[in-house]
Amino acid sequence: MIAPHRPLSAPWRAIVGGVLALVIGAGAGWGIVTGPVALLQRPADWTIALCDVGQGDATLVRSAGRAMLIDTGPEPESLRRCLDELGIARLDVLVLTHFDRDHAGGVDVVAGRADVVLHGPVGAPAHQRRLDRLEAGGAGVVQAAAGMTGRLGEAGWRVLWPRRDERAFPPGNEAGVVLQIEGGGVPRSLFLSDLSGAAQGALRRLARPRDVSVVKVAHHGSADQDPQLYADLDPALALISVGAGNDYGHPRTPTLEMLRALGAGILRTDQRGTILVTQEDGALHVWAERDAPADGPPSRPP
Repeated sequence: MIAPHRPLSAPWRAIVGGVLALVIGAGAGWGIVTGPVALLQRPADWTIALCDVGQGDATLVRSAGRAMLIDTGPEPESLRRCLDELGIARLDVLVLTHFDRDHAGGVDVVAGRADVVLHGPVGAPAHQRRLDRLEAGGAGVVQAAAGMTGRLGEAGWRVLWPRRDERAFPPGNEAGVVLQIEGGGVPRSLFLSDLSGAAQGALRRLARPRDVSVVKVAHHGSADQDPQLYADLDPALALISVGAGNDYGHPRTPTLEMLRALGAGILRTDQRGTILVTQEDGALHVWAERDAPADGPPSRPP
């Protein structure tokens, strides 16, 4: 059953408003738990995990015991730590949205551990060598294109970008794989890779994605965004995978202000560490590894 788009729960609104609860009653959802009890309190029923891999992307999606990893971050150790801490030994699907180091540098960690690899356009021999290693480890390797669909446990996924005949955007950020996933406990979510504002505009016009609960913000929150796409998405929660003290100034102030104006709750790995999300009874529940100043309290009612 496909999960509907719903606003954030009251516990989450308190969290992003700056009130951090150490313990929240079982019926009220998750609190953000930090300090020495964090490992004991980490929820077991998460469906989205934004791994803290520094200046890069590595996102896990899980449904009914099946796991997908979208990108691997820049280096192996941070990815290995996240997979081990979350108990992920095998991947049903590995998605390499594109081959920049901050998205594919940790790929050797999952060689021999993935059943299927979906990937963006290959732009260099080194990219193909990465795929060859994954294939030698037993994975089926498929280039992703808009319109592809599949199942992950009880969730369904769809590739929205790039188009198979795409010529306007070369391999790399602009042609990165964009996935929409929903159902089976996974809130309706869009993962925007590193798309530029121009590519986001093309995605908006061609695929017309709308009304998601969760968006993984493109390109670590860079300023190069298409505001109309985010307005159409109207996300309750915006996740930003970004490294502390990075040289790019990510996430950029205009992007944060745009998300706040939409009423989205904003969580960043540079502030929170690993972030876990699930949906239950139409409400989002969130856990984060670290305490930090909250960013962007949503204006919408529960």
